[in-house]
Amino acid sequence: RIHAFTATATREVQKDILSQLTLEDPFINIASVDRPNLVYRVMLRTNVLSQITETLKKHSGEAGIIYCLRRKDVDDLSKQLNGLGFKNCPYHAGLSDEERHAAQEQFMGEDVNIIVATVAFGMGVDRSNIRFVIHAAMPRSIEHYHQETGRAGRDGLPSYCYMFYGGGDYGTWDYLTKESSNREVLMRKLGVMYNFCAQPQCRHKVFVGYFGQKYESASCQACD
Repeated sequence: RIHAFTATATREVQKDILSQLTLEDPFINIASVDRPNLVYRVMLRTNVLSQITETLKKHSGEAGIIYCLRRKDVDDLSKQLNGLGFKNCPYHAGLSDEERHAAQEQFMGEDVNIIVATVAFGMGVDRSNIRFVIHAAMPRSIEHYHQETGRAGRDGLPSYCYMFYGGGDYGTWDYLTKESSNREVLMRKLGVMYNFCAQPQCRHKVFVGYFGQKYESASCQACD
């Protein structure tokens, strides 16, 4: 028997998987993408260091991930936070294998509770008690955001997802995708992500609808 698994996938991606694998009359099981234990807070970025430190004070002693757009952002923020007494490790693809491995081991072993990282961090992370995820900038798509915030609260307990976004984030992603052969699709997804940030709406309902599922309530009554 052949089993095929994937994380959150839109209907288009689901169809693509079935087409490429050429499965005959497959049994398809799709779980709900909703994570009701996650509370979302999406805010305009003003002074990101101040906003992040105030958030960290609310989660003193708890485990969390802070995602940044660029490697330089990771290095700068990690250094600043360590200087302010918020012990953390940086993590991005520009570090050596030894440095990345050491940072991940410290986080997984609970010697360090905060990781400042690019999206290079997270795949395979199995720490169940991550209580918060902070995005210091807007991710490139709803898929990315859902996957990255989904690393919080895997034990089912209430956990928090904060995003501090700015209009410049759209321009940054626009620049980074200029040479992509898939640019049209990427820009469409980026537009949906920006609307998610800028328009007041129930975050849970948007996620569920985006992945082609139905959210039964008008609102979760818990997000921003």
